[in-house]
Amino acid sequence: MSLSDYKIILDFPSDKPALGFANTADALKDIVESSRPQFAVGIFGTWGSGKTTLMRAIEKRLDPAKSIAVQFSAWRYEREPHLIVPLLDTVREALAIWAEKNAAFKDEALKTASTIGKAMYSLLTGLSFKFGVPGAVELSFKANEALEQAKKFTAEEKEAKVSRSFYHATFRALRETFHGFLGDGSSRRIIVFVDDLDRCLPQGALEVLEAMKLFFDLEGFVFVVGLDQAVVERIIDIKYRTEAGTGDSIDKGSYQIRGADYIKKIFQLPYAVAPVAVTQLDEFLNAVYSEAQLHRDQEKELRTLVGPHLRFLVTESGVNPREIKRYLNAYTLVIKIKPHLQKDVVLALQTIAFRRDWEIVRRAVLSYREIFTDAVKRQLEGTDTTAISDLDSSLAGIPETFMSYVSQGSPANALLSTPNLDEYIYSGEATTSSRGSIFIDAIRDVAQLTKILQAVKGGGEKALDTYKARAGSVLGIVKSVTQGRLERSISDWSTHLSSYTKDMSGQDREKQWVDEEEAIRRRVLNRLMELYQSGSQTASSS
Repeated sequence: MSLSDYKIILDFPSDKPALGFANTADALKDIVESSRPQFAVGIFGTWGSGKTTLMRAIEKRLDPAKSIAVQFSAWRYEREPHLIVPLLDTVREALAIWAEKNAAFKDEALKTASTIGKAMYSLLTGLSFKFGVPGAVELSFKANEALEQAKKFTAEEKEAKVSRSFYHATFRALRETFHGFLGDGSSRRIIVFVDDLDRCLPQGALEVLEAMKLFFDLEGFVFVVGLDQAVVERIIDIKYRTEAGTGDSIDKGSYQIRGADYIKKIFQLPYAVAPVAVTQLDEFLNAVYSEAQLHRDQEKELRTLVGPHLRFLVTESGVNPREIKRYLNAYTLVIKIKPHLQKDVVLALQTIAFRRDWEIVRRAVLSYREIFTDAVKRQLEGTDTTAISDLDSSLAGIPETFMSYVSQGSPANALLSTPNLDEYIYSGEATTSSRGSIFIDAIRDVAQLTKILQAVKGGGEKALDTYKARAGSVLGIVKSVTQGRLERSISDWSTHLSSYTKDMSGQDREKQWVDEEEAIRRRVLNRLMELYQSGSQTASSS
């Protein structure tokens, strides 16, 4: 089989059997179809945890004869000035589509959809009146009249019964029409699936929640909402903070309502999506490979070669399902582009990049490359038990889990004997960061100044001149790749670099200058890594 036949995995199994999603979807489907339709379900989970997949699985199980499913992507509409309008329009469109498939209730459904359209007109004209659009007063009144579609009013009755409040008229009409279609013992209901809420800007996310609250007075609606609870709670905390507060005062009563309490009021039924546990990995991957319909050769490679590395990706706390998909796809892309690379080394570097608790290892690899891997090898072999900390004292805390991953007989051991890691690093990082290779080289150059700097101590003017020349060159590279984002740090470094004078050649003052220079160099390195990581996060969320 040719590598050209290898394909990426676009989505996960619709039911995720290894995570119990089938049972969960069945249970939630029963609840939303059998309970009184006037509540909201919160599907809580971090980015990529499977919220959308679970909601799709619930929708797939609904009885289309009595449940009208509505998909509302909050993020798609967040630029709308009034989110209640696209929300109503999405419900109207879903009703019209449902009517065409259910002939027995077609007229009722279309009448309801028509009323929603008039309600939207009322809202839009009323909002125009509110914001001072010319002629909006008359438009608003006429729109409210239109909502009284089946009634013949005299002039006096119009004055007495037609509301001037566009909100009151709109929701009274909606309540009446939905009650006629969904109420009086009817088993029909409208189930609105709201996705991507935590991808919205803060104001947009809040507007969706507030729009949902307006529907809670309308019997016949169930909302199923996927969100990262921590993100949304933070948005609400910021919105309802009554004063700026300082120090501990922010957490001591300076909020009208806390985000956690707000979420509890909105969602009567919460469900938290769990990550993939170590014990679930095999079953989950079996389902992934089966549904992706991979060629048998690609599936075999993923099972036998990639699988052992994946076991080091899943920690005791589990792993986000989307991270597994990204991991598999990143490997596939690198191998398709660079088929000559040693696959275990590609996977080793990829695992290091994906393990957030191995950030110190990633920093060491990007900074010292094969100098670092050689130190790890010597330390594991016992020939130099302090090789890593001797290379850089900040690397003394390399995790034991990583050392186990690269030890003899483990899947990543080949990393320690690879003579030139540059091509591997550039290829692998291209799938995890939006930063270019020049950024990676800048990190390496700053890190490797440490050895030259140590030679300055007692090394005389020649050693100092060598260091200053090299550091000056590296400083120029850092300034170029960061494009002003490290201006303060670069300025501090440049000032200190030129501050050494001949009258500082005494041992104590020289040591003090070297220690200060090392602290500044390390600060710049840390800031470079932070910038680089921000590029990694951008790539992972795209």
